[in-house]
Amino acid sequence: MIRPLKLAHTSDVHLHDGEAGQHVRDAFARVIDTVLAVRSDLFLIAGDLFDHNRVKGDVIDFVYEQLARVHCPTVIIAGNHDCWEERSVLRRMDFRHAGHHVTLLDEAEGRQIEFPELHATVWGRCMLDHDRGNKPLAGAPPRKGNLWHIGMAHGLYMEDPDSDRSSLITPHEIEHSGFDYLALGHVHAHRQMRHGDTLACYPGVPMPYYGTDESGEMTLVELTPGAGARAVVHALDRPASQAAARKRSTLCAKASG
Repeated sequence: MIRPLKLAHTSDVHLHDGEAGQHVRDAFARVIDTVLAVRSDLFLIAGDLFDHNRVKGDVIDFVYEQLARVHCPTVIIAGNHDCWEERSVLRRMDFRHAGHHVTLLDEAEGRQIEFPELHATVWGRCMLDHDRGNKPLAGAPPRKGNLWHIGMAHGLYMEDPDSDRSSLITPHEIEHSGFDYLALGHVHAHRQMRHGDTLACYPGVPMPYYGTDESGEMTLVELTPGAGARAVVHALDRPASQAAARKRSTLCAKASG
C-alpha cells in the first residue's frame, strides 16, 4: 500500500558571493533547519539555487555543507539563473560532496528517478536556455505503477498557451501531466494552482526581495493516499536584527522613490 509523504519545497534561493550575499545564505540555512525540524521525507529545490553561474567556491562549499545536514533524499533542477550552460555553476559541482542523498536532474530531455522506500518517483528537465523554445513540462512521463508521481519544473505559469513568454507552463500541460504534485520555481511568491488531479505550486522565496512578502517562505506538502496533495506556505523566521535592517532598507527605498 502506498505510504503518506511529507515534502519540503523551495526555489529561487539566489545564492551569491560576498558579504552582500550573507543574508541569502542565512535564509537557505533556515530552509535546511525547517527540512530537519518537520522531518521531511523528500526535499525539492526547483531551480535558481544560485543567482548566477559565476558563483565562487566558498558558496559552493557552503551549499555542500548545508545539504550534508539533510537526511532525506534531495532533488535539484536548474533554473534560468543557473541554467545548464557551458560554464554553469551546477556543471562545476559534484553533489557527492554533500552526500549520496542529493540528486541533480541534469538531462535536457528529462529524467525520472524512483525512491522505492518512499513509494515515489520524481521527474524534471534540465534547463539549457530560458527562451520561448524551452518547454519545462515537455516529455513528462506517465505514472510508474502505484507510486506517487511528482514533477519539478522551472518556468512561468500562464493560462494563454500562445503567450510569447519564455519557459511557459500552461494549465493544459499541468492537467495532462498526471503528477500528484508539481514543484514549480521562477515566480517569487507562493501560489497554488490545481488542474485535474495535479496540484502545482510556487513555494515562495527564502529571502524576501523588494516587492515580495515581508517574510521569507517555503512550502510544506503532504501527500495522503486517497486525498492527494495538500500544500501550505511556511514562513521562515529571521533574527530581529535582520528584520529591522530590511525594514529600514524598504523605508529608504520608498522614500527615494
